[in-house]
Parts: sequence; structure tokens; C-alpha cells
Amino acid sequence: MQPIIVLVLYFLTGAVSGFSRRRKELPISFIRIPSEQDGKPKASECRFGGESYELEQTWHPDLGPPFGIMYCVHCECVPIHKKRRIVGRVRCKNIKTECPKPTCPDPVLLPGRCCKVCPGQDDNPDLTITVDLEREEQEKNGRHYAAVLTGPGVPRAATGRFYFRKKTLQYSFLFGEELGWPTSLTFLDNTNNILEEFALTKTALQNRTEKLCGAWARLPRRYRRTLRSEDMAVSLSTDLGTISGKVMKYYGLSSELFSGLLEGPSGAGTAIVSVSPGTGSIHVNILFKGIVKEGEQNIHFIIKFQMSHDGETRSVEEAVVLESVGPDLSTIEIRTVFDSPELGALGRGELTLWLAPTLNPSRILTAKLVPRLSCDIFDCVLQPAETPSGDANGIAFLYFTRAGGLQYNIKVETMDKVVDLNIDNGKKSKRLLTVIDGLMSTYANGWANGTAMLNAGQVDELFKENLYLNVATENDAQALRGRLVTHLAGPSESSGEAVMMKGEDSSISGVAWASLDDTCRLHYNIRLEGSELDTSSPSLELEDYPIQNLDNLKALPLFPSTKRHLQDCRGKKCSGHADNIHKLMMARLDSGDAAFLMTNAGQNEFVLKGQMLGISSPQACLPRYARNDLEIMPGYLRDLGEEIGDEDLAENMRQKCAYEGSFYEDGNRWEATHDKCKMCSCQRGKVDCEPIVCPPTNCSNPIIEEGECCATCNSPSVDGRGCNFGGDSLFHPAGSKWHPYIPPFGFSRCAVCTCKESSLAVDCYREECPPLTACLHSEAIRPNPLACCKVCPKREEKSNSVSKAHPVLTADPHKLNDMAMARTGLDILASGGCSWKGVYHENGVTWHPTVMPWGEMKCVTCGCKDGQTQCKKKHCPKLTCSLKIRDQDQCCPRCAANREEEERAQRTLLISNREQRKLKRLKRLRNIRNQERTSG
Repeated sequence: MQPIIVLVLYFLTGAVSGFSRRRKELPISFIRIPSEQDGKPKASECRFGGESYELEQTWHPDLGPPFGIMYCVHCECVPIHKKRRIVGRVRCKNIKTECPKPTCPDPVLLPGRCCKVCPGQDDNPDLTITVDLEREEQEKNGRHYAAVLTGPGVPRAATGRFYFRKKTLQYSFLFGEELGWPTSLTFLDNTNNILEEFALTKTALQNRTEKLCGAWARLPRRYRRTLRSEDMAVSLSTDLGTISGKVMKYYGLSSELFSGLLEGPSGAGTAIVSVSPGTGSIHVNILFKGIVKEGEQNIHFIIKFQMSHDGETRSVEEAVVLESVGPDLSTIEIRTVFDSPELGALGRGELTLWLAPTLNPSRILTAKLVPRLSCDIFDCVLQPAETPSGDANGIAFLYFTRAGGLQYNIKVETMDKVVDLNIDNGKKSKRLLTVIDGLMSTYANGWANGTAMLNAGQVDELFKENLYLNVATENDAQALRGRLVTHLAGPSESSGEAVMMKGEDSSISGVAWASLDDTCRLHYNIRLEGSELDTSSPSLELEDYPIQNLDNLKALPLFPSTKRHLQDCRGKKCSGHADNIHKLMMARLDSGDAAFLMTNAGQNEFVLKGQMLGISSPQACLPRYARNDLEIMPGYLRDLGEEIGDEDLAENMRQKCAYEGSFYEDGNRWEATHDKCKMCSCQRGKVDCEPIVCPPTNCSNPIIEEGECCATCNSPSVDGRGCNFGGDSLFHPAGSKWHPYIPPFGFSRCAVCTCKESSLAVDCYREECPPLTACLHSEAIRPNPLACCKVCPKREEKSNSVSKAHPVLTADPHKLNDMAMARTGLDILASGGCSWKGVYHENGVTWHPTVMPWGEMKCVTCGCKDGQTQCKKKHCPKLTCSLKIRDQDQCCPRCAANREEEERAQRTLLISNREQRKLKRLKRLRNIRNQERTSG
């Protein structure tokens, strides 16, 4: 009871008082639903003070003794639309502040009254106060806004609709055809300061609908307050001039079903039309300006709805009075009833609205009424109605055009012959069943593309998501079926083409939208249909494919198919964006060689794939070179796809190798997969594979473990312990022995490495060579390049006889004379050294790399450790001076120390700025040339 008392006191202080431009009288109803009929309140009912109330029911709250009934508080159960359902919400208003002031000095308060009256006064002032809480709720808390845009000297106008949700303001405009397509959209505050500006280019969806759609994402908190306080304006720049208008809330926008742009020689406006098809009731809120002057009062207007169909002309006229004209848009509301012909013409876009002052009919405004001008998308996932079949899938996406037609695009994949396509409302009763036929006439090659004309009732059912698309085949009248779901078009829908997500099992499938904007950002939006999807967490990836040229095996791409993880989704819907996409992936997206890949593991396992055929990449996002050259010689791209154009680097990229779908750098080595017991390496663009050389064993019964290539005396460790040797980047079990593999020389027979079981350290030692007794060290040769020890060459008998005249050098049998020779690259690599750009470096040494044509890079230091080369760039300290110089042999700049150095720094800065301006000018000219080529 205490919270209710506090609530009523809050009302009585005037905290919930509001203002309504026009109210309808709502009689107070005291009929209550007994609370014991159902303990849990229904969604379509309201609970207040322990009592239940029906929708649109009104009452005075009763607080019981000692307060009693609060006659100054009017409460109503207001219907609210929430997730395709109508739910009840209690709204109360204190009317005490709206009571007329009594004319007598001592007024009295009669029982059951709110307003005081003079003694003996018979009339009840409470009855003159009308309350429309539903209207006030829309005007105060609504998310819908509208604007009428006009400009001085501009003969045509435009109207806009705005919807704010989750920090995003979605907008759509309808403008006169003579204006042409606008070049920019600007949001302003009440002092004409620019809040945000958008450059407008016609997307594929806008080209089909002739509607301007878009979204302002991540609206700052300050601008959100500006929007809610109705202090925001919007302007469009056109070929004929700039038009602008204020963004404000108006009654009827949340239930708007049809719209119209009113234009005339003297003014402009818009019509917000709501329809109840069951009764034919029509509510129209007309916003206009220009045809009457500010300050005029009690102006009579004639409003006429006219249609012509099959030679018959029908019209409905209404007369209204506008009380006064203010500085903003004037509003006129009418309620009327349409018959079936008018409702049909309204749905087909054949109904015209006329508005003119009675005393000055030449200042007329006219508009064609069409389904609401917001950019709504209706998509559908077609699935088998009963038993899922792996070879039957489909999607559909629809949208209204400027002329009012419903453009449909239906894709069906099934083995059976399709005999009919239609849209129905799923009703079993023939009286209530609605069917939209004629879609089959445009069906060919799995696609049905065309335009359908709907009546007002069907448009209402479509926006309420009560319509279904049905595909009938020879064997099944409901082979595929799905509900048409609506949502506002966002950045991902600007391509105008949907992607079908399908897998081996058609019990789960989906529809995806994707597009690329001018900043090379990929926007996507995916919706799945199927069972048990609310608890699933599928992973979404973007996969691309190389050029497949089977006729030319030498042109196989060096870049194989790649994948990029986008996000981990939850439930049926998944949306987001991706930045920093590689330019080669951009080229593949533009060519249709890319797909969405959605994988879900666990109990509800599925894999869905959808090829992206309708994605167009902006010219600025594509690489400079042809895709064929990039895939065969990818030297022009860096990590993020920026162009380099360095011929030396391009030549270096030609040294890369493609093997079994993988890509390897020059000098890389790996275990062969095409043939067991072979090692492969990349040698200047060529793959070289050779059999593994096994070290000798020193036991009588060696064994070869399963899956291994070399024999061992003892079984290596099977507990997963082992060593990673930097020389060949392979894993070796503890206790195993091997010859290190050193490209481009191959296996080193002079060295044997062991993975010690105790310490898991790699120990490599060189094979001891026998002493040379038959020749000098300079005469010794290796029998082959891979031989470990040198041997004396075979001599002829004559040479043997001559040699007896010369003394024979004796050698220490315990000394390896071969080791006294200079270390070769093979020796360096065998001991853990590195090979970098053809130069061998000992293990542990550092050096500055040399990069042609720039020479030695002083700012980069490379080091060799255990066969791996790592290079790091030196980080320079931040300087606070404005004039900096760089010494010739130094990596980091320093501040200028004297006048001569300052003059040199100024000259260097001047040259740098001149070069930057030159590059910007060249880039601007290149962009202009690309735009001319694209428009041509």
C-alpha cells in the first residue's frame, strides 16, 4: 500500500502532467476483471493495485481508506507493440493542473469530483478535460521521427523518416524526381552547426527502390539528447539547391503503413497514413507548410482521396478546419472509412491525396500514397514443411519500390519440378485466407524475379509478418515454406542481393546479407532458421578461393584458399563488420570467389556455406594490379594489402613454393605428404624432395617403430616428450637420433643429433674422419657434395712411382686433419647457424641486414639463434624539437645543434612537404580517373 501512496503523491505534484495538441474524450470505465479469475496477468492486460484491467480500459485509482478514490488521476491500460505482440502498460496522468479556474472567491469541491466549482454551479468541469494517453505515449517515448525538407528557390521537396534504436539512427528519404540524386546528407543542430555529414552514392538497393536509405551508427550521447528534444535538423544537397527541415516526432509514425510526399507550386508536406483493413478505417496525419501564412486562424481545408481504375473514378472528400498556423509544420488529422476499391487502390499505389484551402484552391498539394517510404526488407528462409531433405532449400527477399510495387526475388533449389509459387497468410478458413498469386509466371532456372501489386490488407499483413511464401512441386503442395520477416535495411543490405546459407541437412539453413562500403569495411547480417538454434554458438568465417585454371598447370596460384574468422555467433542471428581485409580477398569477393562459412560444434552440429555472388568491391578497395598477376606473383602486396610495387621484392616473392595446398617461403623445409619418408624444401621457387637419410645403429637387433622411417635400438619415448630442433623445425621424440636436414644441401651425413631423455636437450656431434695418409690435405677431395669426410684421390701407377721421390708427411692418428680447414656453410648450419640472403652466420652472432637497393639497414638488427633468424627494428626516442636531422651513419634522428644544421633541416622539411603534396595530387588525379572510368 505504501508504494501506491507514494505513486499517487507523485502524480498529485504534477510530475506526470503533459501536454496534448488534440485529445479525444475517454469515458472512465470502472469495469474490472476479478483478479481471482487468473492469478498470473496476461500480456494483453494490465495490473494495478492488485486488480486487472483490459486494453484501453480507464479508471481512477482507489487507494482505500483513508485516501479513497483519486479522482484527479486518470489511468489507462495502453496497448504497446513489443516484438510482434501487443502488450498492456499502465499509464496515469494528473489532470488537476488542467482544471478551469473558478470565478467565485470561495469554490467548493463536490464528492466524486476533481475540479472545484462555485456554489450552485451545475456543470461538471471534469467532463471538459479529455485525456489521450496512447497519443501522449507515442509523442513522448516514440522512436519514430519525420521531416519535410524544402529550400528557397528549390521547386521540389523531400520527406524523411527516422527510426532510432540501439545508438543507431536509421533514415530514409523520398524526394521529387526533378531534384536528382542528392550528393550529401547533413545533420544540424538548432544553431545550424554541422553534427555529421554523409557523402551519398547510389547503392544497388537504392537503384532498385529509388529510395535513399542509410544509418548513422554510434550516435553520441549528446546528439541523442538533441534528437529527443527535437532540436535536430537535416539537409540534402541536390543539383537544384539545398533543402532542409527539422526532425520531429509526430503522431501516427509508429503505426504508419502508407506514406506520401505532398508537392505543389506553393508548398510541400507529407502524409502519415494508418489503416485498419478489417473495418476500412483510415487515419491520416498531414504535415505541410507554405500554402498558408503563419498567424492565420480557422482556415478551412478540403481533403480528397481519388482513384482511377478500369475507367472508373472514385473519390472520398473530407472538410476540416485548421485552428492556427505556427512557425513549424502545420498538422491536420482526419479519420474516414474506405471501401474495398479504395483499399485496393491504396495498396497498388493508385490513390492520390489532394489538400487545398477552401478559399484558395489554387494553392493545392498532391501526393501519391504508397507503402511507407522507410526502407524495409522482407526476407524468408524456405525449408521443407515436413521431412527435411538435403536437396531442397530456398530463400526469398522482397522490398517496396518508390512506385508502390513489391519487388520479389525467390531462389529455389530442389530436385522436383516446381509447379506453383504463392504468398498466403496461413489461415485455414477460406473466408480469412489471403493468397497472392502470379509469382510462378516469372520463374525460370531456379529464380523468380518480378513485381507484385498488393491491396491494403495484404500490405498490413506483410508488415505484421503474418504472410508465408509457399513453393509447390509435383509431389508436394507445400514442399518448401517460410515466414516473411521484416527489418529495416542497413549497411549490409545495400548490395540488394541476399546469400543462401545451406548445408547437407536442410533442417537448418539461413539467409545472409553482405556489402562493402567506401571505407573497405565488410558489413554482414545473417539469420538462421531451424530447431535448437537458441543455444547454439556457431563460428562464422569468410573463405575465399583462388583462380581455377585447369588448362594451364603452370599458372597454379601461389596463394591458396584462405579463411578469416569473423566472429563467434550466438543464437539465430549474427551481425557485425570486418576491417583490414586483404586486397587479394577483396578481388576474390568482387569476382564471386568467396563464401560465408558457419560451423557449429557440439550436440547440434552443422556446417552451412553461402557463396557471395552479388558483392561489389569499390574501386579504391581493389588492388592496383590484375587479380591473375596477384595470385601467380603476389609480390605487390603487404600484410594488409597495401601496394608496394618493388621489383626486387616481387622477384623475391617468385622464389616462394606451393606444395599440397600450402605456401612456403624460400628455404623452408617440411615433411612430405605425397610420399612417406621424404623431406622437402623450397629452393628458389622449386620444391625439392629427397628420401630421409637414417643414422647408423650400433645394436644387433634394431627396430622400426610404426609410423617412423628410421631404425632405432630402443623405442623412443611415447609420453609426448621430445625436442624441437631449430635446424629442421621438426619434433623429435626423446631418445631419437637423426641427421639434420639443411637446405639446399639436404641431409648432413657428417652430423648426428640426439634428443636426450634426461634434459630434452639437442646434442649434435660431427662424425670423426679417418686421417689422410696417402695424400696432402690440399689434394684431398670429397667423393660427393654430401660426403662427410675427404678422401685421397685415386692415383695412377706413374704418379705413385714419382711420389716415392718425395717425402711422405706423417700425421697424428688422433688428430682430425680435415677439421683444420675453414668452416663451410654446411658446417655452420650443422652447428645451429643460419642462412640469410645467401650468407651463413654462426649461432649467436648479430648483424645489420643489407636490402637492395637501399644497402645496409642500420636501424634493423638481425640475430641467429639455434638455426632461426630474427630481425628487430630499433625504436627511436621521441624528440620535442621541430627541426630534426639524421646523420648518415645513424639510425635515429636528433635535434639540430647549430644554425647550419637548422638550415639543412628546413630544406629537408621543405622538400618532404613538396613531395607529399605531389603524391596527394597524383592520388587525387588517379581517383578522378577511376571515377570517370567507372561512370563511363
